[in-house]
Amino acid sequence: MIPSPAVFRDTDPRVQDFLQDKFQTLSDLDSLDSLLASVQEHQQQLRSQLNTAESSSASLRTRLSDHSNTLEAAVNSFNARQAHIDRCLPGIASDEAAAAAAELYSIPIEKLRRLDVARAYVALLQEVQSLAATARQSVDAGDPEAALVPYTKLQTLSQGLKVRNDAAEGAAVHILEFVEKTAKGLWSDMKKGLSTDLEELLKKYQWPKEGLDFGAQEMEFKKAFEKLLVLQGPELEHKPENVVLIPLQVLVRPLALRFRFHFEGRRQTNRADKPEWFLSHITNLVTTYSRFMLDHIQPILSQSANPNINQRDAINEFITALLPELRRKINSLLPEITDQAQLLSHFIHELIKFDATMREDFGYAPYSAEPDMTPWKGMTYEVLVVENGFDGWLHVEKEFALARYESIITADDAWEIDYDSVDPADSKPTKSAMRLKDLLETITETYRPLISFSQRLRFLMDIQIAILDQYHDRLSDSIEAFRVLSSTLASYVQGSSKQELESLSGLRGLERLCRVYGSSMYLEDAMRDWNDDIFFLELWEDLTTRSTTTPTTTPLTSDTALFDETATSYSRLRARTETIITDLLTTTLTTDLRAYLRISHWSSTSTSTADTITPELETPLATLSSFSAFLSRALARRVVKRILVAVVAKVEAMVYAGVVVKQQFSVQGGRQLKRDLEEVWRVVGMVLGEEEGGREGKMKGVVRLLTMEVGELRGVVEAVMKGGEEAGRCVESLGLGEGLEVREVREVVGRRVDAW
Repeated sequence: MIPSPAVFRDTDPRVQDFLQDKFQTLSDLDSLDSLLASVQEHQQQLRSQLNTAESSSASLRTRLSDHSNTLEAAVNSFNARQAHIDRCLPGIASDEAAAAAAELYSIPIEKLRRLDVARAYVALLQEVQSLAATARQSVDAGDPEAALVPYTKLQTLSQGLKVRNDAAEGAAVHILEFVEKTAKGLWSDMKKGLSTDLEELLKKYQWPKEGLDFGAQEMEFKKAFEKLLVLQGPELEHKPENVVLIPLQVLVRPLALRFRFHFEGRRQTNRADKPEWFLSHITNLVTTYSRFMLDHIQPILSQSANPNINQRDAINEFITALLPELRRKINSLLPEITDQAQLLSHFIHELIKFDATMREDFGYAPYSAEPDMTPWKGMTYEVLVVENGFDGWLHVEKEFALARYESIITADDAWEIDYDSVDPADSKPTKSAMRLKDLLETITETYRPLISFSQRLRFLMDIQIAILDQYHDRLSDSIEAFRVLSSTLASYVQGSSKQELESLSGLRGLERLCRVYGSSMYLEDAMRDWNDDIFFLELWEDLTTRSTTTPTTTPLTSDTALFDETATSYSRLRARTETIITDLLTTTLTTDLRAYLRISHWSSTSTSTADTITPELETPLATLSSFSAFLSRALARRVVKRILVAVVAKVEAMVYAGVVVKQQFSVQGGRQLKRDLEEVWRVVGMVLGEEEGGREGKMKGVVRLLTMEVGELRGVVEAVMKGGEEAGRCVESLGLGEGLEVREVREVVGRRVDAW
């Protein structure tokens, strides 16, 4: 029978739940034994687990207790040590204690540091020696390309060590010196070994014999040459310009020995006054071996895989290899000739010619990785700029030029007019002007090859323009002296000598003025021609460009030229001189015409014909004739025309004012005046041409009125006296409109005694 619930009232609810779950019916009691056995077994398991848990709990409590004790001991120990440190710290922190500690440990620490440094040094030395040995083995095996690998590493090591040494303020200077010395020695050994191979091969074929041919050994020569190029590859990669190819150094070596043999020491060929000898020797070497360079060296260079080699020109590289020897010779020569003006000037002139030969005959231009770089500046540039020789040379050239200028203007024939050296139709210069032009053109050729703008400009300004200014001032002073003395003469001021007075009048005075005019014109024309010279055009273009890019300078206009300012000053001087020439002729003729202007027989009614000129006109005509003849010989026709037209106009004006409007004229007197004026026109016409001598003008109309028959004359008188349009038509009908106004016609006919 199932117990009632009241039986289990005080039992654990979980037990109640278990029993109710297991014994829901009476039949469930049959499994009581098995259930009881199962429960007992489970109870035993639980009891066993409980025992195990109790045992573990006891052990854990023991460990926790031990750990707690350990932590407590550690805390106590820490506190004790902290207390000890706190007690000791003030004493330890004192200077004496720190110094004592440092002294105690400094020696072993320094030993350890030195040991580390020594160990690093030994490792570095071993690496350096290993790299050098590997490179030498590769060179000995004929493989310079393989040798470059350890050599490059050695160079990199050296550069890195240098940087670290600089950062350490020279602490590793000795090891750095060793590494650098090793690298340099390795390079020298590799270069020497491969150079020796090429040199022995060249000796075998008797280089530098002209027309050398390697025949079947051409390939052997090529390999020996190429090995040196391969060795030099890294250098060319780093610095491709201004480098002599190593195999070319080998080729040039015996040529350099010959050069030194001839141009060093006490040999007769070594002369400071003959720089052209050693310069021409270099030129001859290039000429002699150009064919060898083209046939044997150029193919090797062109076939190289290195772009810094295959673009090179063999002849250019040969010249580049020769220049160091020439440079060494020049550097030894300069101190000897610097203080000797003649030798220095000659040397620079010859060096300029040498540079020109290299550029023009051989097309020399050093190799450049940049094709648009500035062309070769020349050995002259090195002497004048690099060695600071330009100022000294310019001073020498200026002194020579000024000395030559002085000799030109002080020569006995300096101021003689040269009638034969220019075109007959041009104005004739003096011999000094012609020689001066030659001097200036010689100076131009001296500095034309220079490539420096500033050097060219200084030659132009310091020498050429300076000389032109001096010559201009001398001519100008001559004109001014002529003007002042002429004024003194005119005012009868005392003090001038007879010779001075004679030099200011007549043909002597005219010649003096023509010297100035012809010289001014000649040099002015020369400067206009120089303006069109490509050399001076480029110089002017550079000058204008720099003036526009320099803020402190006034920009130059593009429509002017280099010599315009100086040429203009000569032009003004020429114009002044022309005016004075005209004044001289006019003044002289005015004096000679005084007697003619005092004649009073113009109203004579004599029936004699006017076949001859008035005697009082003979002297003025002689003067005009001689002056005109001299002018036509000394000056250009267009200039003579301007002067004579002005002079004749002045003579006509004097005749009109002094004779026509002051005297009474008969027909016969008018005919005499016409005859006299026609002679004046004829003299001028002989110089200028008949068309110029017979020109229409005022006096043509005057003599027509003065020679007009009475009947015709009275009609003219009647018309002009009426005035108005009728007078104008009368004047026009007679063809007098160009030269005479109605008023003047009325004035002229009023001088006719038979007009009323």
